[in-house]
Amino acid sequence: MPPKLVGIVAVAAALLVPAPSALAAGGTRAAGLVKGDLVITFAGAGAGSYRFHGPSLGAGSSCRVADTTYGATDAYHWSYRFVVPPTGGSSDTPIAPNAFGSLSAIEQLQQCAGSAAVTSTCTQALRAPLASDSADLTYPGVTVGLNGRSLTVGAVGELVPATAQPLCSGVGVLLPDPVEAFGSLQASVTIPRAALAASGDVTRHFTIGGSSLYAGVALSGSCDATSCDTTTCMTSDAPGGGAPSSCSFDESYSGTIEVRVVR
Repeated sequence: MPPKLVGIVAVAAALLVPAPSALAAGGTRAAGLVKGDLVITFAGAGAGSYRFHGPSLGAGSSCRVADTTYGATDAYHWSYRFVVPPTGGSSDTPIAPNAFGSLSAIEQLQQCAGSAAVTSTCTQALRAPLASDSADLTYPGVTVGLNGRSLTVGAVGELVPATAQPLCSGVGVLLPDPVEAFGSLQASVTIPRAALAASGDVTRHFTIGGSSLYAGVALSGSCDATSCDTTTCMTSDAPGGGAPSSCSFDESYSGTIEVRVVR
C-alpha cells in the first residue's frame, strides 16, 4: 500500500484570495473556522461484488471435494470534512466523519453426489474509523496544493468493520474480497483558483472503477481455469485437474471533492 497521500502536489507559498462562501450564508460562520480557511469535503458511495464457484470432484462415495458456490456484496457511503489554511497544506483530522455500509455473503457447499446443499450467510456492518486509527495509511486525510493558477486536492479515506467478527449462520465464513475498495478510498481533483475566487464554493466529481485503485491494483478481474486461484481471481501456477473453477470480482466508487472558502 502506498504512503499516505503519495503523488499529491507539494504546497506552494502562494496565497488564495478569500471569496464569499456558502458557509457564510445567513451571516454566520462555522465555529472555530478562520476567514480564508478552506473547508474540504470528500464524499461518495461505492459497491462491489465477489463470486467464486468450485465444482465437485468425484462422484458418490469417491467424491473428494464438494461443489461450492460463494457470493458476496458490499455497499457503502462516506463523507469526511477537513479544514486547511488558505496557504494549503495537509490534514488528517476530519471534523465531521460519517461513513456507513455493509458486507453480506451467501455460501452453498456440500453439493456432493447430488446431496442437498448447506447454505450459510454472513453479514457485517461498516463504519467510519475512530480517531485512534489515525496512524493507518488510509485513515481519512487531505492535502491541498497551490500551484500557479490551480489548486489540487488529494484525499484518502476508508471504512472499517463495525464489529470484530461478522455475524454468520451455518458453517460459512465471510471471506475477504481480492480488493476491498472501501478500505482504500482515494481521489484527486484540480480546480482553477479563479473559479474558487469567483464563487467561493467549487465541487468536482470523480469516478474510480474497473482500472485501478492505486498503482498496480485492479478493481475488477476474473478467472476460469482448472488452476484458478479463488483468493485472488487469477490463474494460479499450481497444477489443476477436473472441471474448472471460476472467480470474479468488481468494485467501483464515485463521489465529489468540494472546496469552500470561509468568509
